[in-house]
Formats: sequence, C-alpha cells, structure tokens
Amino acid sequence: MHEALTRTLDAFVAKGIVGASAAVLLSGAEPIVAASGLADREKRLPFAPDNLSKVGSCTKTFVAAMLVRLIADGLVDPDAPVARWFPTLPKSHRITVRHLINHRSALPEFEFDMPMAPGRVWTPQEIVDLAFSVRPQGEPGLAFAYSNTGYVLAGMLVEKLTQDTLAGQIRKRILLPLGLADTFAAAGEPFPVARLVRGYYWRPALDPTAVDLPVEKGGEMWKTGAVLGFSDDLQDSTDLFPFSGAYAAGDIVSTAADLVRFLGALFAGRVVPFQHLGLMTGDRIAAGFPGTRMATSGAGLFGMRYGGREVSGHQGSMPGYVTVMAHELRSGVSVALTTNSGSGNRFSFYAAGLHGVLDDILTMALGR
Repeated sequence: MHEALTRTLDAFVAKGIVGASAAVLLSGAEPIVAASGLADREKRLPFAPDNLSKVGSCTKTFVAAMLVRLIADGLVDPDAPVARWFPTLPKSHRITVRHLINHRSALPEFEFDMPMAPGRVWTPQEIVDLAFSVRPQGEPGLAFAYSNTGYVLAGMLVEKLTQDTLAGQIRKRILLPLGLADTFAAAGEPFPVARLVRGYYWRPALDPTAVDLPVEKGGEMWKTGAVLGFSDDLQDSTDLFPFSGAYAAGDIVSTAADLVRFLGALFAGRVVPFQHLGLMTGDRIAAGFPGTRMATSGAGLFGMRYGGREVSGHQGSMPGYVTVMAHELRSGVSVALTTNSGSGNRFSFYAAGLHGVLDDILTMALGR
C-alpha cells in the first residue's frame, strides 16, 4: 500500500500542492505513511513523513477528548452551566460545558476578525474579548454554529479544573500514554520548530466587488491583507497566525501518523472510556460547513463522507495548511492527510482539493 499511497500523493503535488503527507492505520497495525513534495520551497527540502504540520481545528478533537476525560473522572458535569467558572461571561447561566465543545454555545466568533499579527502573544481571555467586540452573541443550545470561541473557553475550563496548563494536561493524559511523540500543543509547550513544514497560501487578486463576500460565498476566511498581498503564486504564510491566537481551537502540530494513531486509540476506548465516547459521537445535528465534508456535528468529531463511507473525524485549516483525519467505524480504519498549501477561499483547489485525495486513500485502505 505504501507505493500506491506515494503515487496518490505524487499526483496531488503534480497539480500544484507544495507538499503533503498521508497515513493509514489498519486495525491492529502500525501506520502506513507516505509523503511527497516539499517541506520548504525556498530551501528545496523534501516533505518527510516525520515533518510536523499545523493541523488547525483537528486540535478540537484532542481538546474535546481532554474535557470528556475530566467528565469521566467526575471533575465536571457536562450539563453544568459554565457560569460557575466564567461568571462574567454573557449568558453563562444558559451555556453548559457540553455546549462549549458541540458548537451550540452561540458564542460570537473571532477567527474571521482576528488581526494577523505574527509576533503577538495572545491570552485566551483576550481572544474571548475580541470575539465579543466584533460579533453578536446568539442564544445558547438552539442550533449548530461553529465556535472557535467555545473551544477557547473549553481550554480555559480544563485549566481551571486541573490547575494545570491545557498543553500539560493533553501531554499527561493523552500524548504520553499513547506514545504520540510527534504531537505538540504549540501554544503551551516547546516543539522542534525545525521539523515544521513551511506553509504556503494562495491569495489571488479578487474582483473589488467581491472582497467583502462572506466566507460561505467564497470570501476570504482570514484578514491577511495587512501582512500578505495579492498574488497568483503561493506565498509563505508560516508565521501569519500565531499559535497563541489559536490556542485550544487550533494550536496543535502533528504528523499524519500520529493523527491516525490518536483516532485509532480514541475509538478503541483508550483515550476516553467507551461509556463516555458517546459524548463526542452522539447527539449529532446537521452542520453545513462550506468547502468541507463536515456534515453532522458531535463534540470534537464530525460526521463526514469519504470514499463512499460514513466516517467520523475533523478537518483543520490554518493559513497555508489544511488537514483532514477520519475514522471508519465498521472497518476500524483511520486515515489522515496533511498539506502545506492552503487558501482563505474554502472552495479553491488549495483548500478543498484534498477531499478527492482522501476519497482515494480511504478507498485504497478498504480494498475497494
């Protein structure tokens, strides 16, 4: 399978992606891993399987699992109002712990309005304050509304409950027990920066009338204009979005191999007890998310469709990086694909082109 996986990635890179890595975990086996293209275009360094990638919102699966672990340990009730820990948070008496991770908190979103300030160090509270300063708050518990802010607060809650950093708890309770030596919560702990692939961002010149289009209509996800001009070429965007500005919503760096190991362990009951896994996989509701395959939302896991199969997993994006990881329950197969090319336009090839590749990888893994 390794040769076929490499050929699939080679074909993807030939279409214009700078570099990519993929991993397949068959039940009870070690990951099959391949990579293609470049980790650093300027230095012409190859993308190796052990290179680290920013995995963006795939971080949310780790954070949701971390919080569910604390629920399983009896440290917090999933239906407790968060007012106990965040008394000044608007509507906190109607927002539950569960709402923070299942995207029903109705908290205002910050991602589309966060200034690209590469050298800035954000505190989690500053991120929450930014969200409330730029967007309105909705009514908790009524409907799905993707919320990075909810996950920032989930990370803050983990810290309040454990009197430890979020990064420290993820390492202690998830990464070390599973032997995930190539995964780091980068906002809260050091990591081998030299192994991080450079990220490349496609920001072509737009029709002036289209600049303010909403994201779901093809507009840009991030406010990169102050630090990145228009270009038809891919531009280095590695340092645009500081890890501290993502925090619990998207600060993890990892490899495709570690991502499939994590998913395999999660669904094997080795991260959260089986009886609590339903807090992540159950109670799903429709969750249309433009430019992705994420169709129904649980907590840290979305129902998606790849290779003609229903899978559970997550997609993550940061400027210049796109990652998808998925687990097919019936077969026990987990797959992951990381790329170091991306775009603020979710419908562009650089943001959405990996979906067809993951279709092929899962089909290959399932032997069809």
